[in-house]
Amino acid sequence: MLPSKPFLISLLFLLMLHRTTSHLGSGPHIADVNILLPPKMTHPVEYRLQGSDGCFKWSWDHHDILAVLPEYNSSSHCSTSARLKSIAPYGGRKETAVYATDLNTGMVIRCKVYIDLISRIQIFHNSVKLDLGGLATLRVRAFDSEDNVFSSLVGLQFTWQLTPETLGSPHSLVHVPLKDSPLGDCGGFCGDLDIQVKLEESGVFSDLYVVKGTEIGHEIVYVNLVEPPVEYLADKIGLTVAEAMSLDPPSPVYVLIGAVVKYNLKVIRNNTPHEVSLPSQFHQWSVMNSSVAQVDQALGTVHALSLGVTTVVVEDTRVVGHMQISSFHVVLPDNLLLFMSPLSPSGDHIEGVKPIPSVSRWYVVAGRLYLIHVKVFSAGPGAPEIFITESDEVELHDNQDEYWNILPVSEGTTTKRNYRFLNANSYGLGKLTATLAYSTGHDIRKEVLKVVQEVMECDQVKFVMEGDSGVSKRILLPWVPGVYQELELKASGGCAMSSSDYKWFSSDMAVVSVSVSGIVQAKKPGKTTIRAVSVFDSLNYDELVIEVSIPSSMVMLPNFPVETPVGLHLQASVTLKASTGAYFYACDAFRSFIRWKTESDSFIIVNGTEEFSVSDKHEAVELHSSFYGPPCAWTRIYASSSGRTVLHATLTRDKQQYDHISREAIVLKASSCIAAYSPLIVHQLSDGNQFGGYWFDVSHTESQNKLRNLDHLYLVPGTHLDVMLRGGPERWGKDVEFIENVEVLNEQASYVKDGIFTHQMSTSYGNPYRIQCQSLGTFKLIFRRGNLMGEDHHLPAVSEARLLLVCGFPSSIVVLDDEALNAPQIIQSAAQAERMPGGIRASPVTVANGRTIRISAVGLSDTGKAFANSSSLSLRWELVECQGLALFDDVYSSTTYSSWERFLVLQNASGLCIVRSTVVGFIDSLKHLDFAVMSESYVDPITDAVQLQLVSSLRISPEFSLLFFSPEARLNISITGGSCFIETQVNDTQIVEVIQQIPAYECSQLMLAPKSLGSALVTVHDIGLVPPLAASSTVQVAEMDWIKILSGEHISIVEGSSQSINFMVGVGDGRIFDPSQYIYMSIRVLIEENIVEVVEENYDFPIMADKYVHGPNFTLQAIQLGVTTIYLSAVQPSGHEILSQPVKVEVYAPPSIHPSDIFLVPGASYVITIRGGPKIGSHIQYASMDDQTAKIDKFSGRLSAISPGNSTLVATIYGDGGIMLSQAYGKVKVGIPSSAVLNVQNEQLAVGCRMPIYPSLSEGNLFSFYELCNNFKWTVENKDVLNFHGANHVPGTGHSTLKTFQATDSLEGQDLYFIRVLHGISAGKTNVTVSFSCHYNLPNSFTKSMFYSASISLWVVPDLPLALGSPITWILPPYYISSDILPSSSHVYNKGDPLGDKGIAYSLLGQHKRKTEEVRDDDINIDGAKIITKDAGSLACIQAKDRSTERTEVASCVRVAEVAQIRIMTNEFPVHMLPVGAELDLPIKYHDTLGNPFHEAHNITLFEVVTNYPDVVSIDAYDGHGYVHLEAKSQGTALVQIAFVSNPRKSVYAVISVGPQLYPQNPVVPQGTGLSFDIKGLRDSASGQWFSGNESVVFVERLSGKAEAIGEGTAHVHFESSNCKLHTTVTVLKGHMVSVDAPGGILTNVPFPAKGYAFSVKSSDAHNHHHEASGNNMLFLFECAVDPPNIGFAKLWKDLDTGNSYCLFFPYSPEHLARSASNLGDTLQQVSVSVRASLMGDHNVSGSASAPFVGGFSILEMDKSSKHLNLSRDSNKSVITIIGNTDVQLHWHDKSRLSVRPIHGGDPAVGKSMQYEVTVYGAESFQDQLIFSLPATGQRVEIDVSYDPEEREAVIKPANVTLWAGVSSLLFLLILTVSFVICYLDRPDRSRPPVPSSVRSIAAPVTPERSSPAVINDQSPRTPQPFIDYVRRTLDETPYYRQDFRRRVNPQNTF
Repeated sequence: MLPSKPFLISLLFLLMLHRTTSHLGSGPHIADVNILLPPKMTHPVEYRLQGSDGCFKWSWDHHDILAVLPEYNSSSHCSTSARLKSIAPYGGRKETAVYATDLNTGMVIRCKVYIDLISRIQIFHNSVKLDLGGLATLRVRAFDSEDNVFSSLVGLQFTWQLTPETLGSPHSLVHVPLKDSPLGDCGGFCGDLDIQVKLEESGVFSDLYVVKGTEIGHEIVYVNLVEPPVEYLADKIGLTVAEAMSLDPPSPVYVLIGAVVKYNLKVIRNNTPHEVSLPSQFHQWSVMNSSVAQVDQALGTVHALSLGVTTVVVEDTRVVGHMQISSFHVVLPDNLLLFMSPLSPSGDHIEGVKPIPSVSRWYVVAGRLYLIHVKVFSAGPGAPEIFITESDEVELHDNQDEYWNILPVSEGTTTKRNYRFLNANSYGLGKLTATLAYSTGHDIRKEVLKVVQEVMECDQVKFVMEGDSGVSKRILLPWVPGVYQELELKASGGCAMSSSDYKWFSSDMAVVSVSVSGIVQAKKPGKTTIRAVSVFDSLNYDELVIEVSIPSSMVMLPNFPVETPVGLHLQASVTLKASTGAYFYACDAFRSFIRWKTESDSFIIVNGTEEFSVSDKHEAVELHSSFYGPPCAWTRIYASSSGRTVLHATLTRDKQQYDHISREAIVLKASSCIAAYSPLIVHQLSDGNQFGGYWFDVSHTESQNKLRNLDHLYLVPGTHLDVMLRGGPERWGKDVEFIENVEVLNEQASYVKDGIFTHQMSTSYGNPYRIQCQSLGTFKLIFRRGNLMGEDHHLPAVSEARLLLVCGFPSSIVVLDDEALNAPQIIQSAAQAERMPGGIRASPVTVANGRTIRISAVGLSDTGKAFANSSSLSLRWELVECQGLALFDDVYSSTTYSSWERFLVLQNASGLCIVRSTVVGFIDSLKHLDFAVMSESYVDPITDAVQLQLVSSLRISPEFSLLFFSPEARLNISITGGSCFIETQVNDTQIVEVIQQIPAYECSQLMLAPKSLGSALVTVHDIGLVPPLAASSTVQVAEMDWIKILSGEHISIVEGSSQSINFMVGVGDGRIFDPSQYIYMSIRVLIEENIVEVVEENYDFPIMADKYVHGPNFTLQAIQLGVTTIYLSAVQPSGHEILSQPVKVEVYAPPSIHPSDIFLVPGASYVITIRGGPKIGSHIQYASMDDQTAKIDKFSGRLSAISPGNSTLVATIYGDGGIMLSQAYGKVKVGIPSSAVLNVQNEQLAVGCRMPIYPSLSEGNLFSFYELCNNFKWTVENKDVLNFHGANHVPGTGHSTLKTFQATDSLEGQDLYFIRVLHGISAGKTNVTVSFSCHYNLPNSFTKSMFYSASISLWVVPDLPLALGSPITWILPPYYISSDILPSSSHVYNKGDPLGDKGIAYSLLGQHKRKTEEVRDDDINIDGAKIITKDAGSLACIQAKDRSTERTEVASCVRVAEVAQIRIMTNEFPVHMLPVGAELDLPIKYHDTLGNPFHEAHNITLFEVVTNYPDVVSIDAYDGHGYVHLEAKSQGTALVQIAFVSNPRKSVYAVISVGPQLYPQNPVVPQGTGLSFDIKGLRDSASGQWFSGNESVVFVERLSGKAEAIGEGTAHVHFESSNCKLHTTVTVLKGHMVSVDAPGGILTNVPFPAKGYAFSVKSSDAHNHHHEASGNNMLFLFECAVDPPNIGFAKLWKDLDTGNSYCLFFPYSPEHLARSASNLGDTLQQVSVSVRASLMGDHNVSGSASAPFVGGFSILEMDKSSKHLNLSRDSNKSVITIIGNTDVQLHWHDKSRLSVRPIHGGDPAVGKSMQYEVTVYGAESFQDQLIFSLPATGQRVEIDVSYDPEEREAVIKPANVTLWAGVSSLLFLLILTVSFVICYLDRPDRSRPPVPSSVRSIAAPVTPERSSPAVINDQSPRTPQPFIDYVRRTLDETPYYRQDFRRRVNPQNTF
């Protein structure tokens, strides 16, 4: 182990040196800190002082002896060096200093400069021997009298002299001027050399001298200093010039026995080697050991004789001692190896390629030449290589001539025996054999070494590109930021069996990377070479150049059609092109980044990012191999309707940086016109209504979207019909040919020229086709329309439509009567009617008389199809038996176009008339046609007849009605037509009855009344007609089945306005009631919350005051803010209630921007919010009217200040459908304030109190600037009066679920020092000052820095003399009713005491002698356990009397003060770090003007809580019990302000940082303890790793985070993942440690533990020896704390008998816990309570223990001493409230008579509670018992229930007099007793009540200190006995105290 100690010491020294070096190397510094210069002589001596890592300003002390000239950098205008000049002559040794001040950091670096005379000089050189033709630089160094070296001699004059060593000999050296030497080649940056060159040019020399060797020999160099003030100073040196020699082979040389080595000698002349021809007269050879080898003295040939080592020497005889030697070794061979080196095609060695040894199989490439080198190695260290000579027997053999050829290697005329050429020919595997025969020197026989090498010949590696016929040597790939194109490369050759047999390399991985499988990926623009190398042979490879460039354009591929029918899909794809116009080889990686869109909603992008289908991929391959580039992205577009649009493909990538070059955003676009067309159809255009054909209305059919293709068409020869083409492709453009034509084919599919005439017409509404039949037959017409190929239309798109035309004669006709149109369905119905002989329709057609009707005929084919036109045939019309009934109207008939339509005038008479029509031949214009042809086809004439029955018309409206089933309901139906001689008939009178009408209305309407549910047919007969006519109407009597509000799911109404709401009522089948029925339905408006009300307005259906609506709408008036639900309710006659759907109604306040007027500095940001406005179904958009001043995010509301100015903010609220609901406006001002002030809540502060302080600018608040300012520096003028809290100690980390930082920390680079907490120390006045700097971000990347300073004068107010009552004085606000803060008994619960606790009575001192009415008027009085205050400034003390022991004490004092200040209850400026989703309750407390905290101020909200980033942290409403609830929303940092509404300057702040958190934070653990670290707020913590900064202190498992404390010290624990880096500090203690042991069992607060729960506390040292303190000092060794603090409090107590210390835990009562239930969660049920004990003054030494805590419950309505519930017949219900832990079990006996059920609706002020409703059933009296139990704690409460149904009024009345007399007597006795007790209690008692010494109990908790806000004591504080004595003595000695109450209640009046 001893040798390791020096090593460890050295290692430690190196580490310290490294740290020191690192420290010294960081920051600005200069090269020299001490400089020695000579005084000014002929010229000033100059020295360059060089600095680095800074921008310096230079200054110096003595300007008379030294000059400093700064040198500036032209690029940065910074000075990094300066020239120092010694400018004064010698006047004694001088000392001065130069200062370099860094302008960036302010750091000043000092350099001392000394001026002194030169005492001696010396020539410095590198070597005394020069090569012939070589250069040497000589330099003079100067020393002072103390041998200190001068820093510079630049500027001094010297003389140099060269003298041969032998007189008369030529010079061996010559002087080389500095400017001609290599030193002069300095590129213009020569520095001091310029001065030295000028000195040489002036005739003298400088301290620098350059010489060159010209002749072999010796030379003496002299130097003299020639400056006048200095005495003679000189020096000299001798130099030798000789030729440099080298030997080949180089030393050492290893040879075999018998080898002959011929040395080659070379000399270096003028930097060029020259071979010396041997023998040479100047060179002589020798050998040191001739027994080993012999050498020829003239030729240098060496013969190896025997094993051994010798030295070969060659000497230059011209220079004594100039020689060159070579070590010569004669050895035996030990190993024979082959080496193969590939050669270039020219036969040269390939640079950088090392020979391949014969340790494995060799791989060669066919067609290449290789050099085989046979090497022999000897044994021994390093296995040196043996030099092979011509005499050595080395052979190389092979037996595979078909694979390669072995060729000899020769050099000149000599053949190298150990070298061979291998010329590879073809693929195959062979072997090479090498042998060496050598002599051992002891035997004549020679031994042989042999080696065999396998050689595998492979094919050349070549790239094979898929889809390419040849090998491509260049590939172009695209790249944009964030898109990395990949391509799989393939290769062949290299003896590869699979892809893993290649290695892939990229010459520039930053441009193109390549994977192990050959997949390349473009990284950035540039060129690179990809090399595929065989794994067997690194020289067998192929290269491919890949160029990566940014696409410059994007084009559509033209191989897809651009038109498609509606309902089908279009395909489209794009490709990219480089700036050169070339297509990229592959670009499919851009698929997901190219966005497709169309300009029309009719074209829907279906799969813009999906993969190609199988067919699509096939097309993609074809595209790739074609002239165009590969498809980069593709899509399918669904055409939902016809039209034309533009398809856009856009590639957009954001602005990014690469190669330090900033590029703008890349936007490439490609577009193509696409179109969709409706299927081509041919439809009828002309109408056959008047021409013996059917009716067709083009406009009506088109409007109904019922146009269909005309498949069949029937025409009579000689007629025609116009048809129109609809749909199909529209004309594309002038460069694309558009076709539209028609072809006519006969039944044999042959083209027809005659018989059918078609031609296209030109009309105003289009270009229809006219089809005319000229002959009989069946024809097929094919219509075509479309676009052929052309520009931007690369594929034709032609659509077809077919029509079958039948030219023939009708087989029958049909007559239509009283029909305005020949509708096809009417024709079909008439054609199918039954007919009598003679062609007369059997059923008469009833028509109303007294009018003119239309009569028409239509031709029918033998298939029953109607002809479209039959007008070429002529008809004859006849009237039969129509005299007096009807006649043809010749006027109308003469205007008709054909004989197929006539008009018949009906007389005002009734009867039967027959109308007949008969075909008689062709019309006159077509008589040339042969009618006989048609006649031959028909035996009977073509005729039809119809019977007309003439009657008058009668109608009832409506034909169907809903009648509400109600006795009061009525329904009116109207009657039209007829003769007014009517009879009414109801088919079911049990459902509907007809009410007798007023005579004036009996011919026009009927009134119906319901009788029962069902449907009935009401028929009206007109008996005035012959035959009589009738009309019917169906009436359904029904109950309502549903009510529907028509306003939607929600309604938003602004406060104070109204809105009308519509509704309807219907039945199950969907039919609705007429609004006239609503008045009988008793429909009522139900409103859950009264935030709206129903109002009356002038409607046709008024609304009654009882919220019943009688019409189809009602009006809501918004009266207050909130959200409610409205219903419509109605009750059916059956009693079933019908409810409409619920509709949410939101009443919102007019919206406003918060803050409405904000000030920000440039670069600051703030997220504004909207107060008011609708919240349901709405969204907000923000805008700034001046984006140059301030910008705001459209959706988030994040406001960013840009430049000084003013702007208006607009917030627009939109509802569903994008309807604007309302707007709000705000103002923002951006500016740069010029000054700052300090902000405090009061300029006075009491001693011992704390108050926050922070700076503010002259405009705005802390939100306006805090993120842009830093370097906060605070000072206090007099720290004895006032100081910052925590300035002299470091507070310990609290035990909390969140991380709290100190204000001095920084968070994400933010200086958190902008708020401090002041602590009043002693009385006096002092100033507090702060200075800081702010950096404002202005446009154009300009930053403006401002420095601010502010101060304020503060007073610290002292305590009053003898202010002993301050610790027990409660401060309460004025006009305040406190909670039950006065305990009612000494023990909250006293189990086992049958007598119970009599309780404690409270009163104010001096009130017992005054009347109750007077007491109530006091400013402070007591009501039970509550304290009631009035005006501020009052002061009183409370006296408590225990009724059980008659003990009387002063319990507390109460002072009433105004709320003046507010605090967040933390010791320091709070900075909380939370994980996302975590919640935090900030404790808030009010203070008076001097900073004293209020004891209680619940439900008083005088402040407002806001944050600048509500998206980071959300704020809930104040709970009224001292907590502001926050919730972490998203990652970030926000500032929370809590400010008074009346004075926002009085505010406090907290910083909330949301992000991942490491737990536990900064733990302090004893040695040997285990820890488990965890990350909260991080989704994937498993991907990170843990690290320990010092594993000798803490060891951490990297994956799990489990740690163990190993040794004493401090270690940093780090967690690192891809998303975050977190750390904490672990302190391991080896000294004193604190351990806490928890009591056994479950802790509870019922019954209340009067002595508390004892947690034992022990202290131990490193050896686990327990220590205890002596005396009472132990009470001050520990501090106790409870977590969570809102469960209870803990106090330290010591058992004096045993000496053990305890932390006594006292839980709060159920009432207290319930009041803060919103902050406790499940605390009322079960939670783990942790008690922590720490050393006083050192919180790092602490321990804790946990125990389960289960809260108990209380019953509010029950007296603690009496648990009895009395019920009677008049009051058979009661409510019992359980407060606290509501997880109770309830039991009782008689469940048939007694019902107990939980109900809701407890008082929110009570907190967490549960109410039970107790109900008694029956008429008999009984008794039972309710048992409430809590199994977890064993708590049990029994309540006796008694029920007495009898009335006792009769018994009470006779005894009224006696009763009142008894009551009066008792009242008198009670008053007398109370008066006596008060008088007795008011007596002064100066004696201290005795305390039995034998009784030892645990001390009760004292009043919590004001510095510990987490402890809230719900019990009355225990008054110190000295103060009690002081109060009593003061009261007794106060003059007139008992006589003057005014003086007692106001201490100021005690004069």
